[in-house]
Amino acid sequence: APASGHLAMVSPGMEPFCVGCAVGCLGGLAVLVQSRWLRIRGREATKTSPSLSMWVGNAAAPAPVKLGVVSGNDDGGHYLGSSADVEGADMSKVVPMIVRKNARGARWDSMKIVFVLVGLPARGKSFISMRMQAFLCWIGVETKVFNVGQRRRQRETDDQSAAYFDMNNDEAKTKRDNLAFEVLDGLMEWLDARPQGAAIFDATNSTVERRRLVQERILQKDPQCVVIFVESFCNDNEVVEANIRAKLAKSPDYAGVAYEEARRDFLERIANYERVYETLDDTGMKESELSYIKMINLSSHLVAHRVYGLAASALLPFLMSLHIGKRSVWLVRMGEAEKGTEKHLQKGYFADTALSENGEVYATRLAAHFHSGEHNNARVLVCSHRRALEMAALIDKEGTHTSVRPFLNPMDWGAYEGVPRREFATRTDPDFFKSFTMDPINTRFPGGESFADFVRRLQPVLVEVEQQVEPCIVIAPLSTLQLLSCYFSKRHVSEAMDIDFPQHTAVLWRPEGGSFVSETFTVDQFPEAPKEHPAHGGKGDYETKEKKKRRLAAGSMMFQRGIV
Repeated sequence: APASGHLAMVSPGMEPFCVGCAVGCLGGLAVLVQSRWLRIRGREATKTSPSLSMWVGNAAAPAPVKLGVVSGNDDGGHYLGSSADVEGADMSKVVPMIVRKNARGARWDSMKIVFVLVGLPARGKSFISMRMQAFLCWIGVETKVFNVGQRRRQRETDDQSAAYFDMNNDEAKTKRDNLAFEVLDGLMEWLDARPQGAAIFDATNSTVERRRLVQERILQKDPQCVVIFVESFCNDNEVVEANIRAKLAKSPDYAGVAYEEARRDFLERIANYERVYETLDDTGMKESELSYIKMINLSSHLVAHRVYGLAASALLPFLMSLHIGKRSVWLVRMGEAEKGTEKHLQKGYFADTALSENGEVYATRLAAHFHSGEHNNARVLVCSHRRALEMAALIDKEGTHTSVRPFLNPMDWGAYEGVPRREFATRTDPDFFKSFTMDPINTRFPGGESFADFVRRLQPVLVEVEQQVEPCIVIAPLSTLQLLSCYFSKRHVSEAMDIDFPQHTAVLWRPEGGSFVSETFTVDQFPEAPKEHPAHGGKGDYETKEKKKRRLAAGSMMFQRGIV
């Protein structure tokens, strides 16, 4: 890890890894990440373990306070040790844990924030910007991307070949700088019109001097604004090559230009930037006071420097899940519930209700579709409701690719469970309805959750979905799928209940650059279930009662494994 107070998280190569729920700790620095290395380093660099070390501090922070279980030392601090230390054991090897007091750094708990992208061309800056925008909007932070390249294409109609980006071309450099700061001023105007929000400044910002000017301009207009630089640094040739191909295929700069000619020009443009490029690095103390996140080869190695609060607990795990794979994501609504008793409408009983005959037809057709082609190794994430477990057992008969995630269970509507949105005005308390109308995101249902609570509950699942490199199938109830759909469609979570997701429907989301495109499938579009299946009234033994009993038992075992 670079020699300054920051958090570095490394996962060798591009192999997938699990990112757990982020938790608040140590005065606002909060991240829980499963990874091969986790380092928090600080003022005193003392190694505690060859595989895991925790050092906390910051060279520029105020006087630290030492924490631990042993007290009474001569400097009044506390040390990290065990109960054996109290009994007079050798304390010479006890490692002090330094914690900053009143630390200064980037937080956005209730303020305005600007993310400034840094990186050479074809390093995925726009991809990161669009995914960040989707995620921040999804967790309730109004966010907009301001892309300098788009403004350049609109404004500059002359030749924009590699010569335009030559750092020795003073006239072109002046034009580029003016455009960049014009976009930045528009960003600040947008942010100034809001009580809080996040803006993303998507440009190369490739030198220390440029980054200094950007930060000064932002703080001159709003001294309370938080600035976090996000660098995409890439030295993996395969990743760079993939980004170049994607750039040439979609960039308006090379529309109608032969591939080889476009490639030569683009590589020359990159070379022009490389001659002056300065990476974010505080070893020379030039930028040690900046708050920044450095992504190396996208998400395989991530460094966070002076980044605290929600920026650490929510955004860092999400950024670590990003990759440029083309895996598909299926959002699958649970099948129809078995009816016939009045109890099927009761909340607790409903969660344990089996699939109806129509639901079994839907589940069987869905499973037949997933048993073919690219979905053989699909990861299945399923809520803990019985119907979802039954569907998962049909799709993944062995249960080796299935994980039960109770976080996917439906939103808790509390006292207003079962009340349709259109009847809120007449069937809910007037004070509640007034509060909900004014703030539908943070108003908590009596005895239940708010949409903000629901989003926080689903964050770990969304991170898990994003990090999958194989197709991912999510089986969940309506309210959960509506909220997840807001992320993929970049809609505000207040619109979740307006998203149409009919019974016996599955929605396929495919990544398209930094966004996703969708395709909706109904039960009739999946392969028909075999005629001998009991759902058709057949007499065959496609699934006998005994087989069904074993399948449901397998679903129960998956539930237990998921809880553990």
